[in-house]
Amino acid sequence: MDRKRFFIYIFLLGCFIFICNPLLAEDEVAGKDNKISLDEWIEKAEKHMLNGEDEKALFCFQQVLLLDSKNLSANIFMGNYYYVEVERARKGIEVERAKGKTASEKYKKYQEALTDLWPAYVKAKAYLEVVLHQFPSSEVIKTLNHIEEIYQVIQ
Repeated sequence: MDRKRFFIYIFLLGCFIFICNPLLAEDEVAGKDNKISLDEWIEKAEKHMLNGEDEKALFCFQQVLLLDSKNLSANIFMGNYYYVEVERARKGIEVERAKGKTASEKYKKYQEALTDLWPAYVKAKAYLEVVLHQFPSSEVIKTLNHIEEIYQVIQ
């Protein structure tokens, strides 16, 4: 990973940690004046999920996490959402990888593309680790192991 990407990665990780800071849920930033309760945000998010409106559900679950950073359903959705989105992008990269000229050229391009996707994997990993601490799950462990395998490819 080159220096520029490393600093971008660190910056994004810092932003993510700041946004998901549990202290934000206790001060006025997150919602003493908020008119929508936690349960209402969860209800809205679940409605959007059932209707297939993932972007709207994502926004609602982000609001839930601002109010309760350890909310299990929100962390499950957010972790799975980011993981599935980045896996779709990775599958597209693998298709493009098959079009390269030499094996080393293909692998280098693949590795560079995965490096670009790494911040999304970090987001998914962070949410899924919160889920794992609250609710041990073999599927979450498998997903986290897969993310670690991707990290090994990048290295």
